Amino acid sequence: MHHQNAEISAAIAATLNLRRPQYKDMPQAWRTLCEAAYVASLPESAQADFLNRVTTQRGADTALRLREHAASIRAQVVQFLQKRRSNACMHPSHTASPVDAEAC
Repeated sequence: MHHQNAEISAAIAATLNLRRPQYKDMPQAWRTLCEAAYVASLPESAQADFLNRVTTQRGADTALRLREHAASIRAQVVQFLQKRRSNACMHPSHTASPVDAEAC
């Protein structure tokens, strides 16, 4: 599970790097996206702790929006990783490593 969380977190970070230019003149939207991405990259127990603090400090509505945004980001990343893994298994590369084969 830890490996999966690390892979998800890395994919979320890479996605943020790619999307950064789109938010050039929108600092509040960028902060909102980064916070949701941060929550999405946390394990479940840490997400719950973080969202409880948000509820206490900024209100339940804010925490709910943040939780839903984070869940959406995580679901999209997990789906992307599953598709990538599936495609790699169906179309093995001649440069694939044994580690790639074990993932299948």
